[in-house]
Amino acid sequence: MTEQPSRPSTGYEPNGIFAFPNYPRPDSADVLFASSGKRRNEVLIGGRDNDWDLYCMGYWRAADALVDHLTQTRNPSLERPYAAYWESQAYAILFLYRHYLELRLKELFLAWGGDPTQLGREHRLLKIWRLVQKLEQAVLTETPSDDSLADLDIAEMIIKEFDKIDSNSQAFRYPKDQKGKLTVTQMQLDLIRLKKALGWLSQFLDGWSTGIYEYMHATRE
Repeated sequence: MTEQPSRPSTGYEPNGIFAFPNYPRPDSADVLFASSGKRRNEVLIGGRDNDWDLYCMGYWRAADALVDHLTQTRNPSLERPYAAYWESQAYAILFLYRHYLELRLKELFLAWGGDPTQLGREHRLLKIWRLVQKLEQAVLTETPSDDSLADLDIAEMIIKEFDKIDSNSQAFRYPKDQKGKLTVTQMQLDLIRLKKALGWLSQFLDGWSTGIYEYMHATRE
């Protein structure tokens, strides 16, 4: 019998850490975007309650949940794998956090009364951040407190980091660009530190959004 050449381990051996679930073939009558009658399994999306806040919250919370899953933060007794296939979830985490930032910054721009056509197909976080700041400076006359200025500096620092790594929202979605160039150079990062930083930033930006709403509502009365 001819010996079969060995193949590199992918981490997806039948009984391995990354074993694929054995899903049954879907029935031809199954409709994926429809209710099954099993509410515990379902989500309710869209409709009149659909808004920027729900989208922002969804991407941010999904990223947080994936960080906890990847690092086994909530289950420290479980084995924390280090194989590339396990850590590949980081691409989705980084995209989710980045997309949260893009959505929230665009929502802030629109909340200040910004022209949607100015955003167009704009994905550069720092560019949108500058547009938001310009609008706010045009509306408000009082000088921000030292504490507020410190918050703005930290917020901009985080936004700049994301913008430097992924300026056009492509790096965490595709391994290579249209010219075949790698979108992300090799790096090692602490996801818990990232989660904490984005947690603070989300509180800051979400609070800013609420403040804009209250200010604009008060000026109309």
